[in-house]
Amino acid sequence: MPDVLYVPILKGRQGELAALAAIQPLTRQAILPVLEIVPGAVEEPERASQLRTLISRTAKRLETWAGSRLLLDAAFLPPEAAPGDEFGALGNSVIAAIDQGVDATPVVHLDDDPQVYRDAATLHGELHRGVALRLSTEDLDEDSEDIEDALTELLDTLHVERGEVDLILDLGAVNGDLSVRAGARLVVDVLRGLSTVDEWRNVIVVGGAFPSDLSAYEAWTLGEAPRYDATLYDYLRQRRRLRRIPTFGDYAVTHPILSGLPYRSAPHLRYCVADRWLVLKGRLNDPRGHDQFFEICERIAAHPDFAGAALGNADARIANPRRKGPGNASTWREVSTTHHLDFVVRRITTLGEP
Repeated sequence: MPDVLYVPILKGRQGELAALAAIQPLTRQAILPVLEIVPGAVEEPERASQLRTLISRTAKRLETWAGSRLLLDAAFLPPEAAPGDEFGALGNSVIAAIDQGVDATPVVHLDDDPQVYRDAATLHGELHRGVALRLSTEDLDEDSEDIEDALTELLDTLHVERGEVDLILDLGAVNGDLSVRAGARLVVDVLRGLSTVDEWRNVIVVGGAFPSDLSAYEAWTLGEAPRYDATLYDYLRQRRRLRRIPTFGDYAVTHPILSGLPYRSAPHLRYCVADRWLVLKGRLNDPRGHDQFFEICERIAAHPDFAGAALGNADARIANPRRKGPGNASTWREVSTTHHLDFVVRRITTLGEP
């Protein structure tokens, strides 16, 4: 297997999971996705059974990822184990994914519930697949010595070595030049302060620059959103004094913060190009309804920065949208995400930059 080139963080919804099945074989080999299991409506007194259903449904959709590795993050779910159950949400999620043939690695954080650590330690003790450790901006803003002490203590708790751990430096939302410079300084300080930076299995820096929603974009007016996450990574690549250049990661076409209740959206595309996203949406009250997606695709395909139908399944559909139906909100997210993953991997493999 080639080295990991790109780490996208994806919400475990239908569109993103379908994108993992639609990407090019080269993209699949080059990426290490972080999948966040997204909760549905989970209320007492049936929370435990609803959680099991949610985990089972998400894992079932991962069957197309069988034979490949991903990092599984259950931080949005209640962590505790149900009565009589050895595992909490994280452990049950990883086991369910493994049952589908997926090489799933549990993701932990510095402020997790003890049950999460018990799940991760037990899984590693039985399966020897290691863990992923995801640090937030608040974690990264601590003194280097405090960060190293916290990492060492957690690794002792989990009974893992650094060579068995994927270290994720997650900057969250990156919006604007000031955010880019501040985030880059934070990552540089952490990487320079870690005495053992070369020992980790992977070191990954992640940021998300896509807006939280499309409300700022007018219907049928081509909008643009700068890829500040890619700008930040390019800045890091140019820092010659870093002992280890981290792997690039982003949140694809989704904002880092999980939004609340799902909302009805007009047909749209979020189309990644070199330094920005092209954003085009229709209208909710248009009598054409979902068929607006055909025209949206045709306009994007006519844009000078369109990657071409040969890039992959998403771009082939955009180039000739009327071969299939217009789909729905999950379809539009699938097409946008599939293109994003294929496009970023092509840029990394051909240009050395995301």
